[in-house]
Amino acid sequence: MILQDFATSMPLVSIIVFSFVITLALTYAYKLLTKQEELKSLKERVKKLQEEMKTEKDQNKLMELQKEMLSLSAEQMKHSMKPMLFTFLPLILVFAGLKSLYTGTGDIIPWGTDLPLVHTGAGWFLSYILFSFAFSILLRKILKVH
Repeated sequence: MILQDFATSMPLVSIIVFSFVITLALTYAYKLLTKQEELKSLKERVKKLQEEMKTEKDQNKLMELQKEMLSLSAEQMKHSMKPMLFTFLPLILVFAGLKSLYTGTGDIIPWGTDLPLVHTGAGWFLSYILFSFAFSILLRKILKVH
């Protein structure tokens, strides 16, 4: 009941708090469940390949660089699957809980103008996405997540 009161009395503040806590948990889980040094070296290699591809004129060499880049991308995706599998079900359950908390709340961030798809404001889900996106960028830098 405390969460329900918090969500209904201060919907904007509560969605900011929930977004921060959830994003922190997901970011920390990602950091713990991935090999950060390996991901860092993969990203550095991809960056070097991109620079090489910009200056490369030979088509055969360019194709080799693209193949290596595709291989590195697949490797990066493989690393991100483990945390995604561990956090998927809990996140679905959290979203179900948030939906029940914010049912009937209306627009949490109103903007007054009727826009396509989002109408007159952001409900709980769009608000969560906006705040979690900002928090994700910030937390990845603070926690040094690659």
